[in-house]
Amino acid sequence: MADQAVKRMTVDEFLAWEARQELKYELVDGQPVMMTGGTAAHDTVRGSIYAQFRQAVRGRPCRAFLDMKVVCQNGNVRYPDAQIDCGSTRDRDIAAAGPVVVAEVVSPSSTVTDYIAKVRDYGTVRTISTYLIVRQDEVEVTVLRREGDRLELSEVLRDVTDMIDLPEAGIRLGLADIYGDDTPSTPNG
Repeated sequence: MADQAVKRMTVDEFLAWEARQELKYELVDGQPVMMTGGTAAHDTVRGSIYAQFRQAVRGRPCRAFLDMKVVCQNGNVRYPDAQIDCGSTRDRDIAAAGPVVVAEVVSPSSTVTDYIAKVRDYGTVRTISTYLIVRQDEVEVTVLRREGDRLELSEVLRDVTDMIDLPEAGIRLGLADIYGDDTPSTPNG
């Protein structure tokens, strides 16, 4: 029997479909992909990033989000682990209007996706100027910044005393704030 081609969803079809689902999904290359749960380490780092984002943007025209979709111009829909949105996102919106910083916490199963596919996807969103790839198992944050129509490697930070400048939101984020008292080992330590 011949294989039948699977119908690719448009963003609008996906958003309508996902609204009826009990679980969260991303749209990747026209296909829904179920989001899986993370580890305690992943959740701790993710929560720390969100808490720092939220505190830092207080009183500014930006908002921090945990579970807000980002609709990419290439047709993919992603759920960053945390983000700063400086757009005109309203309370009933299901997607960020103007994400400027997105962060992904890397787990062993998401390494290729976070370092390759999401760089491509987030690079299509013109408002995103910084993408942080944060390791959960060691102190390491890869910082990519917008260069024209792409996100390019800016720096890799590995010291808990390092700071990340996020001028698009008017804040600085310390690795100590991300990893806190639960600091994992450094790559060389």
